Amino acid sequence: MRTLIFAALFAASLIAGFFSVIGLYIAAGLLAVLAMAVIENLAEDYRVKVSYEKLFLHKGEAPAVIFSGKKRLRGTVLCENLVTGEKSSNIVDIHGKGRAVLPVQNNCGALLIRFMTFRRSDLLGITKRTAVCFAEECVTVLPDLPDAELYDLAEAAAGEKEPDGAREARPDEPLRRVNLKLTHRFGKPYLNTYMPERSGKLWLFADYGAGDRAGILAEKICGLAQLLSEQGTDYGLALPANEDGFSLFENVDSEAVMNEVLRFPMYKFEGKSCLEKLCGNIDDGRIIAFSRNTKVTDERVTVIDG
Repeated sequence: MRTLIFAALFAASLIAGFFSVIGLYIAAGLLAVLAMAVIENLAEDYRVKVSYEKLFLHKGEAPAVIFSGKKRLRGTVLCENLVTGEKSSNIVDIHGKGRAVLPVQNNCGALLIRFMTFRRSDLLGITKRTAVCFAEECVTVLPDLPDAELYDLAEAAAGEKEPDGAREARPDEPLRRVNLKLTHRFGKPYLNTYMPERSGKLWLFADYGAGDRAGILAEKICGLAQLLSEQGTDYGLALPANEDGFSLFENVDSEAVMNEVLRFPMYKFEGKSCLEKLCGNIDDGRIIAFSRNTKVTDERVTVIDG
């Protein structure tokens, strides 16, 4: 449309030039504007810095992408959840404030956001340049708070415990082992806390092959890690490293587990589960496996399959 309008104006100015020199001046001016637009488009380095309104989201929120610069960007934004494998392709037309909102995220996990086929053109679209977009951060969708099932699992994993004080209860936390004295004194619920008596190493294992249950299993393993860290239980993390092996992270905390698990492709069915091999490499310890592999008969293994 812009090309047609420009061509019509240029033709009209040339026709007018047969009757008045002003028409020729107008035609020359139009050509000069076009030449400057082409030169600017070819000379400018289109490196567009990308940032995000929020680096950490809750489930149900939509990531918003901010592009630097004032020129218009048209193209495709690809978004992929590294845990669940969910992908979305979003056609965007960015101008003004340079802001694009992506689809709402319903599963936890780190989001790989890529910017494909962004192009900028001159005034008439004669020359086109690809805009190189780069971001220094990534977006993470956080898991929900641990549910009651995980509280029971965390207590069972820690083994026997001895009293170790009290703390204020969190919102929606099951009121178990209520400290009545502190609850009456401060007018809000307080719970007794306990120091676990450790018996062997505890390992959390995230496996491949979760399919459409990947988001649920990732959320459970992150929630359990949070509870274990809060109650002072030492534990490690195990992840498949390739088809035949695994990686062990000893003495981790809940933050380290989230950093690893929320970037781990639990949805993939590629490769074999290495849970059996992991059992053979742990002499004295227990494993809580977040896996669809329920065929393991080792008594030290508790399988959570969603």
